Amino acid sequence: MHFICSFFAERKDAELERKDAELAEQAALSKQRDAMLEKHVLKLEEKTDEVEKDSEEMGYGFAELKKLAAELEKHSEEMGTRDLKLERLAAKLEHQTKELEKQHSQFQRHFQNMYLSAGKQKKMVTKLEEHCEWMVRRNVKLEAAAVKVGQQAKESEERHEEMAEQTEAVVVETEE
Repeated sequence: MHFICSFFAERKDAELERKDAELAEQAALSKQRDAMLEKHVLKLEEKTDEVEKDSEEMGYGFAELKKLAAELEKHSEEMGTRDLKLERLAAKLEHQTKELEKQHSQFQRHFQNMYLSAGKQKKMVTKLEEHCEWMVRRNVKLEAAAVKVGQQAKESEERHEEMAEQTEAVVVETEE
């Protein structure tokens, strides 16, 4: 049974490690996206400067600037949503870890109780075996005594028959 508990605990540990790896990977992706976002911000600022120059020179590009700003805001919201999902996954993983630790503790207590119970049962089996051996020896003695009593009963019955015959013979003689 201890093997089964260990098997389930190892399986849950492997699952937790896999989820930890997924979270780490998503965190790394989030950092990469943050870096990309910062690059986009820098590019946007550069483009904004260029557009301002050009718009001053040509009075053109303000709509383009608004479009880039909207895209930047959209990317920022997506990153925030992903970070929130990662936080939820981390919280869920932490909760599952606590539940697994609780189950592991319960399994350990259960197996310790079973181990103690097995020791008590072994002692009881030994006592029962000793009692059975004693009963077998006693039965042998009782069987020998029963055979002896049976022989005595047979002898007593034979004597009784002899006495009945003698009594009958005496009765027949006295009647004659």
